[in-house]
Amino acid sequence: MTKKTGYVALARKYRPQTFTEVLGQPAVSVTLVNALGSQRIHPAYLFTGPRGVGKTTMARILAKALNCVKGPTAQPCGECDPCREITASSSLDVLEMDAASHTGVENVREVIIETVALAPSRDRYKVFIIDEAHMLSTAAFNALLKTLEEPPPHVVFVLATTELAKVPATIASRCQRFRFRPIPVDGLKAHLVDLAAKEKIPASPTALELLARSADGSLRDAVSLLDQCRSFTDGEVTVELVREMFGFVPEDILLGLAQALAGAEAVVLGGWLKNVYEEGVEPAHLLRDLRAGLQDVYLERVGLAGRADQRWSKAFAGVSGEHLRFLLERVNKTLEDLRLGDSQRLVLELGLFGCLEAAGDLAEWVKRLEDLERRLSSRAAPVAVPVSAPVPVRATAPVAVSAVALKPVVMPTAAPTTTPVAGPLVEFWPRLIAAVSESRPAVAAALAAARPVAMPDGSCKVLCARLFDMQQITRAAELIKEKLAALGVGPVAFKVEVDAARADCKEVVDPEVPEQAGGSPDAGVWQDVTQPDAKPAKGPSSLSRAEKILGGSTRFVKKKPAA
Repeated sequence: MTKKTGYVALARKYRPQTFTEVLGQPAVSVTLVNALGSQRIHPAYLFTGPRGVGKTTMARILAKALNCVKGPTAQPCGECDPCREITASSSLDVLEMDAASHTGVENVREVIIETVALAPSRDRYKVFIIDEAHMLSTAAFNALLKTLEEPPPHVVFVLATTELAKVPATIASRCQRFRFRPIPVDGLKAHLVDLAAKEKIPASPTALELLARSADGSLRDAVSLLDQCRSFTDGEVTVELVREMFGFVPEDILLGLAQALAGAEAVVLGGWLKNVYEEGVEPAHLLRDLRAGLQDVYLERVGLAGRADQRWSKAFAGVSGEHLRFLLERVNKTLEDLRLGDSQRLVLELGLFGCLEAAGDLAEWVKRLEDLERRLSSRAAPVAVPVSAPVPVRATAPVAVSAVALKPVVMPTAAPTTTPVAGPLVEFWPRLIAAVSESRPAVAAALAAARPVAMPDGSCKVLCARLFDMQQITRAAELIKEKLAALGVGPVAFKVEVDAARADCKEVVDPEVPEQAGGSPDAGVWQDVTQPDAKPAKGPSSLSRAEKILGGSTRFVKKKPAA
């Protein structure tokens, strides 16, 4: 009685059996073939890369190459008992351990440590293949560490992982590391075309390309998707069938959304989004497909001809390359925000309607900035800016003072007010204030409170209401000259003074207060003026003199004693 074999999935049926059959990993294959040819076999290998790109397959091929009766050889025969047993995963000398389900130190001790010293039962090498090695616990890695460092000569370890960052550096440093790369879309499509021809599966090239794009560089995923499509229908595998099976966005909806984004039509975009909700399309799938279409158009625009669909190219014919890049970046940013937001519909709408903002028209903004720069540099007809009116000095807030001992400072006497005439500094005064405010807001505030006056000899006089403002402007004289030069104003001589007509008093501090040697009145003895029995000093009290100078009134606040 003949035993019937069950159905074998395409991913297992067409699994590569030699180094040359592994798709998309030439660097790894050539390195291992050369090492086998020169008999330089390392005791431990670490295969890293995304899922479904051939890590475990390459480990089994390496095991066959080491234990083939013709070996060690770079071309295992596949007919001898070791080769057939390794292909069927039944070899006693090739042990595969799934670290995702055997994470503990007990599993490592039982499968590896207790058997590694034993000689192979029949083959040349004992090969340990640890799949998803990053799932091992810290204790399991520590138990494996010494064995990896000094393994017996008949043992070879192959560790496969999708997350290299989770493998301890002490383990990775003892292995030869090989990086497996995602397989390009063109390579996946060619492989699917070859499989469809071998299995006699009628499929359109556009449908196979869509499957290849959906696999995200994984050969196993692409073959599994084709196998699933064959089970769905006995007829031809078309683009519509693939989109219906896997929930992809219909092409008419994608093209409609693209045309709405190209024309900045919010109402049309809202209508297409309504169709998206009715179809039940996932926002992530929509954004990925939209990004893929925009990417093809953008790459075609920068010189990679023949990449984009003609309908997409026609939809974005009148859109600049800068605007296309803006749309592509915005869609990609929305896809990232989708993973963090709790309302996917809100994130989708904010992202797509945000693509209609005027900020995308970078060419128009650049043109406007260039025109403005030309007008400023020409200075053909300067516009007279009226001199700002004197700014009233704000009253200082009331300050509670215990005692005042300040050195008298006398303000410089201001020159008589000169009749204002037109001058470059006066004309550019508002723009000078705006330019200085970007880096020195305090100086800009002092300039705003000052009054520029042009002199007949071409110089300028800056009249300030307070000595503090005069000092601020004087210290920032170099900065003011730099800003004037940036505004296109030539060298201008200006002098900063205190406006006598606007100053509240000529003497900031009462000169009647003598300067004592101890730094305070009465040889360093301070008087508490808040005490009711305090004896008043000769002449006006300290508080009255402070109120006269600073303005306002004094209010005493006492803390209540603790209960």
